[in-house]
Amino acid sequence: MKAKIILILIACAILASSGVLIADTVVNSDYTPDVIEINRIRLSVENADNLDEFSTGFIYDFTVVNSSGEVLISTNNESPMLLQQRLNNAIANRNAVVTFSGGYIIVYTGHLGGDNVALRLSIIITTSILLLFIAVGYYVYLRHFLYRPFKKLKEFAGDIAAGNLDLNLPMDKDNLFGDFTESFDIMREELKTARQKIIEEEKSKKELIATLSHDIKTPVAIVRAASELLELTETDNKKLAHIKAIQQKTLEIDTLVTDLFTSSLEDLSELKVDLTDIKSCQVQEIIASADPLKKATFKNNAPDCLIKGDALRLSQVFGNIISNSYKYSCGEIKISFTLDDNFLVVTIEDNGKTLEQEEVPLLTHKFYRGKNASGKHGAGLGLYICDKLMQKMDGKLLATQETDGFKIEIKLALS
Repeated sequence: MKAKIILILIACAILASSGVLIADTVVNSDYTPDVIEINRIRLSVENADNLDEFSTGFIYDFTVVNSSGEVLISTNNESPMLLQQRLNNAIANRNAVVTFSGGYIIVYTGHLGGDNVALRLSIIITTSILLLFIAVGYYVYLRHFLYRPFKKLKEFAGDIAAGNLDLNLPMDKDNLFGDFTESFDIMREELKTARQKIIEEEKSKKELIATLSHDIKTPVAIVRAASELLELTETDNKKLAHIKAIQQKTLEIDTLVTDLFTSSLEDLSELKVDLTDIKSCQVQEIIASADPLKKATFKNNAPDCLIKGDALRLSQVFGNIISNSYKYSCGEIKISFTLDDNFLVVTIEDNGKTLEQEEVPLLTHKFYRGKNASGKHGAGLGLYICDKLMQKMDGKLLATQETDGFKIEIKLALS
């Protein structure tokens, strides 16, 4: 605002100076004194019998002085001054100096004499005011037809940069940049269409991945069930080893398919959690079903209580944790239950010792894999998914690298 005021003051000063120059040009340019009138004044003075009784009727004022500089007669009440000074002033002010037998006649033909001063001032003031009005009008015109449309375009560009593509750009018939404004709005529509298309394509990809994941899981589950049946009926140790290898590979395929599905999600808000009351004995059954290789042993039974949770998501959480124990440890998995404040704490321990201590806080980060994951399948999503699901169930996941192995505590909120 201060800058605008300064600019306006500068403009006014320039306009005032321009008014003076224009007025001076108008008043003084191409001006020619009336020679006939000047001669008439000279003849009248020459032929007058008594200058004191000299009557005027001329268009110019004049002063008659003798050779000594004494004023003999003056039509505009001239003040006394030296002859040479009076003559110099007359010449400077573009007045006519005429000699006659008795001295000099100074005819005020210049524009600084008589009423011409007021005329010049009035022209200067009028011209300055007129130029000021023109400048103000031009400023208002520029502000309304140039500055305001550009300001709207700037705000509109900011909205587009912020991703707000639903806001239309107002247009009016008086806008000098109508085509430009319309092009901006067309750009917005194209960006909105392109973004919607990308969203739809991403949604289609997710649906395709989800469908394929389901289709792949079904035959894998059949293969796994068939191998488990063969394991129950087969007695040959060599064949049993092959059957267990098949079971192991089906587990790996199932895990990879789950990772593929989850990695396609932009966030886990699409993994819905339906909280219900679950008995602690059901939690123990969910953990047992998540241990297909039966490597886990329960150090104690879960105390009787009700927890808040989603049975399907709990199965996913414990399945991921036990699957990690399969990959990174080779011994028994120990599971215990305790009550801690408002939580049922499930502690899962194995003999995995290959994880660096500084890596533990990063295990729940998306796509993070520890140094011990080299050569092992996975996408670094298991504990990330578990942590997010536990948060959705008002619980917690805590990981710790102990001296004798790796430990995870799952805190399930009590109902």
